[in-house]
Amino acid sequence: MTDADAIEELLMPATYGRHLARVFEPAALLAGTGLDVQDLNDPTRRITVRQALRYIHNTLALATEPDWYLAWASTLSDHFHGPISIALMSAPTLGAGLDAFLRFFPGRVPYLHMQGHDEGAEYVAELMPLIELGAALPLLTETPLVVLQQYLDTVYGVDFSAARFELRYAPTPYANRYARYFKAQVRFGASRNALVVPADWRALRNLDYHESTWAHAMAQCEATLASSRERTTLGDVLDALRAAFSIAHRNRALPTLEEVASRLHLAPRTLIRRLRRLGTTYQEVMDEFLRRRAVELLANDRAKIKEVAAALGFHNPANFGKAFKRWYGVSPGGYRARHLAGQVSSGGAAVEGVPARRHRLATENTENTEKT
Repeated sequence: MTDADAIEELLMPATYGRHLARVFEPAALLAGTGLDVQDLNDPTRRITVRQALRYIHNTLALATEPDWYLAWASTLSDHFHGPISIALMSAPTLGAGLDAFLRFFPGRVPYLHMQGHDEGAEYVAELMPLIELGAALPLLTETPLVVLQQYLDTVYGVDFSAARFELRYAPTPYANRYARYFKAQVRFGASRNALVVPADWRALRNLDYHESTWAHAMAQCEATLASSRERTTLGDVLDALRAAFSIAHRNRALPTLEEVASRLHLAPRTLIRRLRRLGTTYQEVMDEFLRRRAVELLANDRAKIKEVAAALGFHNPANFGKAFKRWYGVSPGGYRARHLAGQVSSGGAAVEGVPARRHRLATENTENTEKT
């Protein structure tokens, strides 16, 4: 199981805090963070995830409107996200830009993992929290989705009626306002947090593609990954597992640690050590991956339960049923029936591959809500 403290100690830019200090009174925004305005104004300053989550939770109490962050995200400039913005704007194709965003943006928000994959005629850009985010989950999930939407709209002018957003939680109290900010349909209670677009969009060419600008931006993005090899390795393991399970196979064998390490060009001991520093193991990552992937597959009511079991490496459907009941307290068939009826809660789970750990800010938020 991932150590929430290990994630919260990861470093990230102070850029978003600096921008939020223009929206909220700085002293109130930074209460409890140990930061001051001078820290935010230092362009070289990096802060911990814990400090960032603290001021994000502060905004929830300071904001006068619950949807403030959607309006805020829509105001972020094209170059606000550092070399990632330049990579997006100068990429040769929409797909290349999406790949760059999903690989490098988590370096700016290390509490999220992002990955993309094809699903038939669709492409799924998925966002998954590494730790539970409490009341800030909608804010921290939807803001990157709005950024992605801006990119697709500004650079490619796509027709969003062919796309959709999927959110893994119940409708927010202000869901009736989402049409102001999202150009595509928004589905709550889904099995994941994602932007889903036609797969053929990936081939759309960027008329403003600049080879030298793109190459320089990508080199800068790659350099940022070195700041947290453990965090990057965790994302690479999740991507490797997703790739390993992307093709249906009736007699699938679960990928071994050695196989994944080889795919990542790492020695098995190096992979073990990097995951251990985040408080997890390969087996725990695999178990949680299967748990989350099972829910995704069961959301497709055309897939038989025995087919879902086989796709996850369970040769005996009964063993899959036992595992699923241990994970969710209900049989796969029972879960599917309740999910399709809209009765299964899909709120704030952790990243696929890493079980959720409630960090102290989420706990404090719950306690404060109970007191009021």
